[in-house]
Amino acid sequence: MDTDAQLHFSRDDLLTATDVARILRVQRTTALSYMRRGIVPAFKIGRRWYSPKPLLDSHLDHLVSSGGNGF
Repeated sequence: MDTDAQLHFSRDDLLTATDVARILRVQRTTALSYMRRGIVPAFKIGRRWYSPKPLLDSHLDHLVSSGGNGF
C-alpha cells in the first residue's frame, strides 16, 4: 500500500474496544492492550481507542491465511 495514501472510514466502520473484544473473544482489557501495542490495527481519538473494521478484517484474514497466531 502507498504510504502516502489516506485511508477513509465512516463512523460505522469504527469498532470500539468492546467490539474488538467480542470479535476476538477476549476480555475488553486484553483487546485494549492489543490495540495499544499495535497487535490490532487501531488509533486513538481523545481517550478512546478505535479499530477500523476493514483493517481488522484484513488483519485477521492475513493471520488465518498465514497460519500464524499473531496474538
